[in-house]
Amino acid sequence: MKLTQILLKIERRLGSLKFAVVIILLFALASFYGTLMESYHGREYADRHVYKSVIFMLIQFFMFCSIVAATFLRLPFKKRLYGFYVIHLGLVILFVGSVITYIIGIDGQLTLAPNEGSNLVRLNDDELTIRNTTKGKQAKITLPNWATANKINENWENIKLKRYYPYAEIKTQWKDFLKNPRFQSTSYRIANENFGENITLSLHPKSDYENSQKLGPLTAHYMPLSTKDCFLGNTTHQILLFDARKGICLNVPDKHVYQEQERTIVRTHFDRKKLLFYPDLSPLPMDEQDQSISNSPYRIFSRNLFKDSPHIFLFGQWVSYFDQESEKWLVKEITPQNAVELPWMGFQIKVIKHEDDAYPINAPVAVTPIQEEGKLIQGDVRAIEIEIDGESFWVTNQNGMQFNSSQGDIELFLTKETLPLNFEIILERFQMNTDPGTNNPASYESFVSVFAGTQGAQKHHIYMNNPLKFKAFTFYQASYFETNQGYGSVLSVNYDPGRPWKYLGSFLIVLGSIWHFILRRKKGPNESTRPSKEQSKASYA
Repeated sequence: MKLTQILLKIERRLGSLKFAVVIILLFALASFYGTLMESYHGREYADRHVYKSVIFMLIQFFMFCSIVAATFLRLPFKKRLYGFYVIHLGLVILFVGSVITYIIGIDGQLTLAPNEGSNLVRLNDDELTIRNTTKGKQAKITLPNWATANKINENWENIKLKRYYPYAEIKTQWKDFLKNPRFQSTSYRIANENFGENITLSLHPKSDYENSQKLGPLTAHYMPLSTKDCFLGNTTHQILLFDARKGICLNVPDKHVYQEQERTIVRTHFDRKKLLFYPDLSPLPMDEQDQSISNSPYRIFSRNLFKDSPHIFLFGQWVSYFDQESEKWLVKEITPQNAVELPWMGFQIKVIKHEDDAYPINAPVAVTPIQEEGKLIQGDVRAIEIEIDGESFWVTNQNGMQFNSSQGDIELFLTKETLPLNFEIILERFQMNTDPGTNNPASYESFVSVFAGTQGAQKHHIYMNNPLKFKAFTFYQASYFETNQGYGSVLSVNYDPGRPWKYLGSFLIVLGSIWHFILRRKKGPNESTRPSKEQSKASYA
């Protein structure tokens, strides 16, 4: 009652027409802003940022209150305002139908692979699944429907949820640690006149970057700085042996290298340990049964394997390669200012960044999504920061995580919340028509079969303006994707329980408008029953 009295006072002071105009203008501006967001950033972002925001909900609520207040101002009932009452009743019923749809309605997507079926509708909310496989426990946590990055600060059995990025991009970030030259990391620029690429290599065990990378025919190998001097020596067999744990290297004497049945064998000792290697087969040492010792810190390789094809060995700010003209391995220093020319296709290499107290990781960065031709080209990564046993890491929708904690073995997955249907849809065939002379899709359609319980298959053809309606659900042709077996289909799924109320409300609005603006005027009321100028203005509100 207090809210109604407040609204009635506002109505009387501003005038019902002015108050309604203000609310309608706010609603129109918010809707226009939402349309722009949907066009540039996608429908889901517009929902999160505008349509389902608190401000937009308040505008709609005040619009509803304005309608109710305008009706209260015109009580008791007057015969000449019957059309007005019907219009406002229709608006109220329309609002109620919208609320019902908002609360229990469903809006999602069904993805169908070629010749495969599915009954899982992917909803818009993100869901974090946490499994403790040791204790046999599982939790599914629905994440907030936010449009921007925010802190969560929730807990589940000593597992902390810290930050949530609904839209993110994976980018390189450097994480500090105690300085150690053995765990150095470096970013390089390799380029010629026609091609250029940045690569990042690392020796740190926690880095997301490998210690080797292939760029077309050229392969880059990242090595500890202490192994640089190995490439300066030139022995007959070109065998190198190093201890990955200590970061030291030795040239193997020729007398320790044997040839048996066209196979190279190395029998040597290192740090008072006898070692057996087959460098042509594996860099790992072998035991007496010729089985690789995978946990050994020792590695061996023959430089002869890298002479005939483009290979470079990188040691932070140094590079080594085999020079065909001098038939020697050369070692040169590279700096951010001075590039070293490589002997292949005019390529040069220079250092962009070198660290021995920081290592590179791939971590999410919050961004605003960008949509192009109905698909996100930026911001398609979802990410949540998790803390277990004092250690923080990110879980994304691209990769799940497994963690051995003090609470047991933990598995984490970030996916969309799903709703199982009690029937299954199978994609029999997908058809796409293109614009003449181009590969641009002009239209696409799906031929599906629906299986529900003991009923036989029901075949349907879904295309634009011809959705599938089945068991209160409506399936629209939304998009497609390409697989190795052909094209798959993406159907938009809608369940709108408030639709009958919306239809009824719309009908009453049309009926009331005809009654109030057309039929009543045709009767031509006499002067005694004609409303005053002020009443007339109020009735049109």
